[in-house]
Amino acid sequence: DLVFVLGAITLMITVAFLFWGIGPKDNLKIVYAATVEDVNIPLDEFWRVYDNKYKKVSDQYSDPEEIKKLNLEQMVLESLIDRTVLMIAAQNAGLTITKRELQQAIMNTQYFQKDGVFNQSIYLRALKLNRTTPQAYESRLKSDLLIFKISQLIGETAELSPYELKMLESMEGDNKKQLAEIFLSSKSSQSIKAYIESIKREMEIKINPELIS
Repeated sequence: DLVFVLGAITLMITVAFLFWGIGPKDNLKIVYAATVEDVNIPLDEFWRVYDNKYKKVSDQYSDPEEIKKLNLEQMVLESLIDRTVLMIAAQNAGLTITKRELQQAIMNTQYFQKDGVFNQSIYLRALKLNRTTPQAYESRLKSDLLIFKISQLIGETAELSPYELKMLESMEGDNKKQLAEIFLSSKSSQSIKAYIESIKREMEIKINPELIS
């Protein structure tokens, strides 16, 4: 689900310090959920994202059977693999996140602000409460920003069809602007999905079978 993938990218950039998951961890031999090329997707990362997704879905569905039908484990795993594929592609393309870009992302996160201004004490306290360090948090955030950057670049290549352009020409005002945004968002998502699928075929991806058995 590409919408979930892109949503996860934005969410992690904003709230990358969410509480660590409490999913099943009884098999301690499983260290990685999956591996893309030589990049491992840690098991605790999988359960952290899974738990957050499960909590959101639980607000929409009261019947556990309905939630089970969604196959959240597979959905989350695929989204993490797609994010990893994008990160590797960004690195291979020579994209980077500068120190200033990283600092700005942290300082602009409202969870680390007091009265609209970044507060280092709040920042450090928030990370401590969530059992992570500035180094670990900033490493994850840097990856998220890198994925977001390449997603934007890929999305910008999307073009509207003649039919969509003709439809927009017949409209005026805010409706035209809103529809244009919907069209572009959809086209961007399609472009990103197509890009991911095209390079996935050239990558070695290993999924831990015990995780989704």
